[in-house]
Amino acid sequence: MSDCTLPTDASRLGLRHRDVASIHVDWDKIRSDNDYEDIVVHPKPTADVLREHGYEGDEDLTTEEGLEAAIEEFEGTRGHDEWRDANQPMMNYVWPCEMAYGTSKETAAQRMAEHGGATCLVSYSIGGEEFVGIALTGGGMNLAHDLAAAYVCCGHAPPLALLDDALSQINEMSAPVRPLVVEAAARVVESLRWSATSLEERVERARTVIAPPDVAETSAPGPRA
Repeated sequence: MSDCTLPTDASRLGLRHRDVASIHVDWDKIRSDNDYEDIVVHPKPTADVLREHGYEGDEDLTTEEGLEAAIEEFEGTRGHDEWRDANQPMMNYVWPCEMAYGTSKETAAQRMAEHGGATCLVSYSIGGEEFVGIALTGGGMNLAHDLAAAYVCCGHAPPLALLDDALSQINEMSAPVRPLVVEAAARVVESLRWSATSLEERVERARTVIAPPDVAETSAPGPRA
């Protein structure tokens, strides 16, 4: 069965997306530019998905072999098409998210299906370069908690722009992802503190460069000739 196990150690979540923000996109144009290929990285359907979307086969969905066979039967059915259509971007913006080292897009998509709420993983080409990001499959409310959980599913600490709202909605996340988001947020705080200290030191050095102390005031008087 597909592995949707979350990272176990928040200290290993990457900080590379700390300062990113959402990007406005035109999904119709993106699909056109990508020859109308499906831009969503879909997870494998679970047994619950098959039941919800009308699977009526005889396979035992409680076994790995039975589920794999049922998934093959499910592909190409109306229920399968409905499931894939529901897992498409709805809002016209996307959050950039490269995969963390050791995390495949397929693994991230499977984790997101379990813990990412109304999010999906998208992957498409822009000018010949691959772009990977997180998009919302629903809207009409603040879904920062789902986006934050999705970043954790991809192996990253959530962006600073999401954390305030996400932490205020912590109980809206799945129980396994909550402590990871909290500890990831603590790492973001530490990184911001380090950045602020480093910048403060650079400011003081720059002040010295552009306005060095008066030599007459700082030099100790020497013996007169």
